[in-house]
Amino acid sequence: MNTSGLRNYGPDDCSWELWHSGPVRDSENVVLVHGYRLPRAAKKGKCDRQFADLDGMLQSEDGRFNVWQFEYAGGAWGTAGPAATYASRLGEAIARIETLTGHATCSIVAYSLGGIIARQYIISGGRPRVGKLLTLATPHLGTLRFQPFSLRWPRFFPQAAAELRPDSALLWNLNTRVEDSVPPEFAAIGGYSHGHTDGLIETGSSSLVRANDDGSVAERLYFAAVDRSHLDINRITDKKDEVYRLVLGFLRDGVAGISRVRPSESPGDYGVSSFLTFALTRRPTWRMLYPSVVVPGTGRRYRGLRVFSQGERTEDGAYIFTTRLRPDDDGEAGIRCAPGTYLAVSIQRGQSLVVRQPIEAGVNALNALPLAAA
Repeated sequence: MNTSGLRNYGPDDCSWELWHSGPVRDSENVVLVHGYRLPRAAKKGKCDRQFADLDGMLQSEDGRFNVWQFEYAGGAWGTAGPAATYASRLGEAIARIETLTGHATCSIVAYSLGGIIARQYIISGGRPRVGKLLTLATPHLGTLRFQPFSLRWPRFFPQAAAELRPDSALLWNLNTRVEDSVPPEFAAIGGYSHGHTDGLIETGSSSLVRANDDGSVAERLYFAAVDRSHLDINRITDKKDEVYRLVLGFLRDGVAGISRVRPSESPGDYGVSSFLTFALTRRPTWRMLYPSVVVPGTGRRYRGLRVFSQGERTEDGAYIFTTRLRPDDDGEAGIRCAPGTYLAVSIQRGQSLVVRQPIEAGVNALNALPLAAA
């Protein structure tokens, strides 16, 4: 694809970069937001092109789109800071686009961590400026396959990587306020090339639902999976590519457009594992047994190291925990928050979920819940 005329409209110090090819037209603005970048993975002042030829291909669609490649990680250290820093830079880039084009809103296509950054921008006040958001292989409910970069040692490992763990405060905030962190038109595409994952991101985490306080699904947002790996789902070089057709359908007509290419699916259709994330108002001590999760339908009990936490807390001070459920876990589950005390929650096969209401033993929990696996 011809990339002549590619120009950086970002600041001179390249703290963030905004690349565009050709003339700036009176067209719909589409912003491409890249994924996690390792140190020295890209050169400052040079477009990284994580989306391959997607920008040129979209701009050739009858001049309908102005496509901008936004690169939020400036410098040789890659994605070393927190998502909030990069979300702020995204806001600056969108403001720059508005100045250049006169259009106050845009559509975003975001890859991997880029989807989290876009949602953080939206929840931080950017929602009126984003009309559509499409994510590619974004770990909306977190991932455990990013070790060791996701360990919570900020002096040694990137902060954004630790925020991708399912028990992070960032993901808790985004996923208990889904309605505030996505625009009116939202869709997600995941990969399943490695069975339960695309090689890095769990398929059950790349979809997104709005949940009730008990974990049950109040609204299922559009999701489809493709047989692509994480490192190749965004590498679009051909207009016959299925991912390109999904992207184009969404940008043209939102959820209705992408649904005409592929009907919405459930991660459970692929037999994948999922995460169940919850919070306790009190931190477990030696006097209070560590939380566990039991699933009566399959007779499984998750406890010990299978229920994990990095010590992150919600804005109200509750302690966040996560467990990974097996692909056939479905129906009801019980979260033990104190000896003999459980909270009954609803789970769905293959769908990662967050129990929105923090659990307080004796207040919003049930004593002597009749669970077969207990």
